[in-house]
Amino acid sequence: MAAMNYVVTVQRPTAVTGLATGHFTSANDFNLIIAKNTHFEIYIINSEGLKLVKDVCVYGKISVIKCFRLSNMNKDVLFIFTDKCHGMILDCRKTNNDQYEILTKCHGLLKDTGRQAVRQPLCTIDAKHGVILLRIFEGVIKLIYIKELSSKESSSKNLEAYNVKIDEQNIIDIQFLPGHQKPTFTVLHLRTTDTSIVNTDAEEHHLRTYQVELKEKDIAKLSWKQDMTLSEASFIVPIGHDTFSCLVIGRNTVALYKENDRPLEIESSLLDDEASIIGYCPIDDDGCRYLLTDYSGKLYLLVLERDKRNGSSSTTITDMKLDLLGETSMCEFITYLDNGVTFIGSRFGDSQLIRLLPEPENGSHLEILESYTNLGPIVDMCVVDLERQGRQLITCSGNGKDSSLRFIRTGIGIHEHASIDLRNIKGIWALKVDNHYDNHLVVAFFDQTRLFHLQNDEIEEVELAGFDFQHQTLFCANVISDQYLQITTHSIRLIGNNGKDLLIEWTNEQHEITVGSSNTTQCVCASGNQLFYFEIGRGSLSEINKCKLPYNIACLDVTPLNPQEERSSLCVVGLWTQISVWMYRLPTLEVLHKEPLTSDTLPRSVVMIAFDAQPYVVISLADGPIVYYLLDTVQGLLYERKKVALGTKPTTLTICQRTDISPITTTSSSSNDPSTQRTVLFACSDRPSVISSSNSKLVFSAVNLREIVCMCSFNSDYYGASLTLVTDMGVILGRIDDIQKLHVRSLRLGEPARRIAFMEDERAYIILTQYLDMYQSNGITPISKHAQQKIDCTTTIKNINDVLSATQTDVIDSIVILDQHTHEARISVRLLSREEPLSVCTITFADDLSTPYIAIGTAIIFEDEDTPKIGRIILYRYKNGHLNMITEKELSAAPHAMLAFQGKLLVAVGSSIRLYKLSSQNHELVQLTQYLGHIDCLQLKIKDDFVLFNDLMKSITVLRYNVDEGKFEEIAHDVHPQWSTACEFFDDDTFICAEDGGNLISCHKDSGSTKENERNVLKELGLCHLGENINVFRHGCLVTQQTAESSISLETCTLMGGVSGYIGLLLQLTAPLYQLLMSLQLALAEHVPSVGKVDHGAWRGFESDGRSDVSCGFVDGDLIETYLDLPKLVQQELIKDLQGENNIPINTTVEELVKIIEELARIH
Repeated sequence: MAAMNYVVTVQRPTAVTGLATGHFTSANDFNLIIAKNTHFEIYIINSEGLKLVKDVCVYGKISVIKCFRLSNMNKDVLFIFTDKCHGMILDCRKTNNDQYEILTKCHGLLKDTGRQAVRQPLCTIDAKHGVILLRIFEGVIKLIYIKELSSKESSSKNLEAYNVKIDEQNIIDIQFLPGHQKPTFTVLHLRTTDTSIVNTDAEEHHLRTYQVELKEKDIAKLSWKQDMTLSEASFIVPIGHDTFSCLVIGRNTVALYKENDRPLEIESSLLDDEASIIGYCPIDDDGCRYLLTDYSGKLYLLVLERDKRNGSSSTTITDMKLDLLGETSMCEFITYLDNGVTFIGSRFGDSQLIRLLPEPENGSHLEILESYTNLGPIVDMCVVDLERQGRQLITCSGNGKDSSLRFIRTGIGIHEHASIDLRNIKGIWALKVDNHYDNHLVVAFFDQTRLFHLQNDEIEEVELAGFDFQHQTLFCANVISDQYLQITTHSIRLIGNNGKDLLIEWTNEQHEITVGSSNTTQCVCASGNQLFYFEIGRGSLSEINKCKLPYNIACLDVTPLNPQEERSSLCVVGLWTQISVWMYRLPTLEVLHKEPLTSDTLPRSVVMIAFDAQPYVVISLADGPIVYYLLDTVQGLLYERKKVALGTKPTTLTICQRTDISPITTTSSSSNDPSTQRTVLFACSDRPSVISSSNSKLVFSAVNLREIVCMCSFNSDYYGASLTLVTDMGVILGRIDDIQKLHVRSLRLGEPARRIAFMEDERAYIILTQYLDMYQSNGITPISKHAQQKIDCTTTIKNINDVLSATQTDVIDSIVILDQHTHEARISVRLLSREEPLSVCTITFADDLSTPYIAIGTAIIFEDEDTPKIGRIILYRYKNGHLNMITEKELSAAPHAMLAFQGKLLVAVGSSIRLYKLSSQNHELVQLTQYLGHIDCLQLKIKDDFVLFNDLMKSITVLRYNVDEGKFEEIAHDVHPQWSTACEFFDDDTFICAEDGGNLISCHKDSGSTKENERNVLKELGLCHLGENINVFRHGCLVTQQTAESSISLETCTLMGGVSGYIGLLLQLTAPLYQLLMSLQLALAEHVPSVGKVDHGAWRGFESDGRSDVSCGFVDGDLIETYLDLPKLVQQELIKDLQGENNIPINTTVEELVKIIEELARIH
């Protein structure tokens, strides 16, 4: 038995873990480089803002990222150090294949044995002398020599690194002092004090200075050292050139230290006991001004005043001033860019691009220019099914005042400008009438047509004499020479003079026109099984050719494949009865190709379209699926058929040329700029989608509307590039979101939300929040204070009243009920002082299935207690918007988790698992049974009769509830000790566990074994280093649609949310598919070059608390899906020698493999 899991990224990490600036992409480009855990983004800074030019994945969690430049170089390079001790120096060069190709100049494994430092690795670089200093382990400094980084060399060198002992322990920061003849650095460290002495507020910090002896590969102590009494000193900031002086920044103080001089400490009322400085950056090269940030998001300006008596070149600092500039997201990483623009990099909220203002506006010296979404840390999340609109993932994200709920969907959102209340619409088209912009809408009904004029935000119905309003319009468009073409069921009309004059009308005396299509110079229409071809000129509509087909025509298209051209040499036709697509040559109507659709349902709509210069023919079928082919434009051949299920009703396809749909961008640009416009295909159905191209692959992005009947582009002077969408309720004129994998909408809470549950009956979210005075923000009111109804919770439990009788705290914990659709707080329940809510679930009890309840688990928290000693379960009835407290149950420990289980309440209380029922007589919770665990049961998961829980230190355990005996029985447990953080069921016998080293573990229960000791032990069959600390697993995925011919099951799909904002997806594979993809993974790992020359096996290998093992049982979906981007010849080469178990050859084709991987990619 082997684990057969597929793990892939849904959302890359969004929390900022490092910043660097420099001239990295070229000598002329100024770059901002943002590290986000396992990848870094490269931006070019220009007058328009930040432009993302490259997103680079790294095989490792980035611990250090710094730009530097040696004296013989004309641009900067990048040094990166990862949590698995891989070091690398990277360069960026323009090549034929990539404008921003990342090259590895040096690399190496810098791992040593020793006592791991408590703090993050520390790094400082002296570019003048070519030395990098790293502190990874206590008592050791690593010297890395960088002698030569020739831009002409293509091969990567090994990093030349040496270990040097250093006496100082508990090093907090380390920095080179610039300008010295030899590399000189200073160390800030915390001296270990006698444990018998009680700690005081003023901790004992020290500075010590060293010099690097380059030839001896050693360090030597220098005379300057400094003792200090700063509160939690954190940073060294070197001051001056060729001097021994520096700023030291502490939690709520700043001091200047200089050799042979008295310390200068700042005096400012802004730095009170509540302040906690966590980040800084210089503004000027001369080191006179600095930006400081604190834990509450306040941004300060620190100014060093020099001795003016000695002139402007004076280096003597006489005073320091501190000013409060305003409020940003809480950030540890900040960098000043230019012209007052600063980037705020946050781990706990959205990152921001801000401008510093010389004069305050609304009390602030800051202007927020741009915000960048950060989902991290994801503390909890839930998956909610939306009626006919797929699924939505709601996360409790952020921390402190930057906390929020994030509503995440794979679909595209619509921003409505205006609406028209019209029903039973059959078709809609935009026209330019005496205008460069679209200003009229032609709307078709079953037996009539109506025309609407849109001017600014006003809509007016009009009639122009040239148009036919008595019949249903089948097609309408602007054509050459400022004319209009209207195809109705009765005739084809060529209209001039701004819609007032009918120039030519063509009718078919025998039959009504059934379908029609046109471009600016050509027109085709069908009447039954007859096909007519016309050419349009100034004042002329000439019938050029016609032909008879064996069956009636269902749909046709004559759109030019190149949007810049006015003519098409091809026409595509879909037939009834003989369900097929025919390609015709124009103007001769010669049949070039007949393609049977091998379907029982009729073609409803067909288009010819080019994505990334590749022509396609796309057909929609009457029962919802889309079939598409590649098109050979020379021979008219269709090949490489693919099918995708979109909806269940007939789908109408419409090409959009002039829209504001664009790929992901970070710079704002005019939606009317032709350079930003692209061709997309809109599929209108009960599950509407936008079809676009990415990396030469078609991407299907769902639109977040229930049903769209038809649509058209509408490029308005007033609204800009927009779309008109026809629903069953009317017409929506609006703007559509960018095409992205995920769309995120935020609800700022102003206080952390630690848990969330969804109550389907009442369409409400229940969140548990905690407010502190330090979260107070000018722009945000805490969500608990917004509630329409506010309730104070009380208790009748004597033990709780006794312990709380004389205690007060500034912490306010609440239960908040939010409306699912409006996101307004309906009810807020304020808990007792010191009472923290830890868990929540919605439940209907077995004896009262018609009444929904909300169960809340709380604990009474005292700072001097390691673990809570008392808590309670509070049970509420919530129905029709009314909340009533039913009962409460005293607990002797913290209720970390709770779930509804077979009509009963399952609660993890401390180290035990307890089961409660609700007594129908007195409406009290009655404990039925309990299971005693190990240390602390953190999470609960259930499946049928089985209960899975993870322990703080003892990994996972599986229980079964014996209904007959009414008790829990331990089935199996993982014998390996793990600091587990989350767990989940895959199936009855397979379980997943995440631990705090960033690893995933797949465990299997051997139910069929005849040996009891084997049945009682969970076997670890799958191990994988994810590089992400996972907080929560949730069953489900964001994509509900799958291809009609899919071989991938969505049943085992499991989403996971991490501290960095990472969202991943896990699913189980069949054994043959696992063998195929694992063999492909090995081939790709050798072929696809990794940044920093890090081996894929080393990156994914399990490592935690001294234990290490090779990765197994998990296919790396991120690596597998790179196969789709490779040239076909390379794809062919990689599958030549694929081998499965026992070296048995695996035979497959590129087409089969691409189809499988595309299906897997579509899931996320």
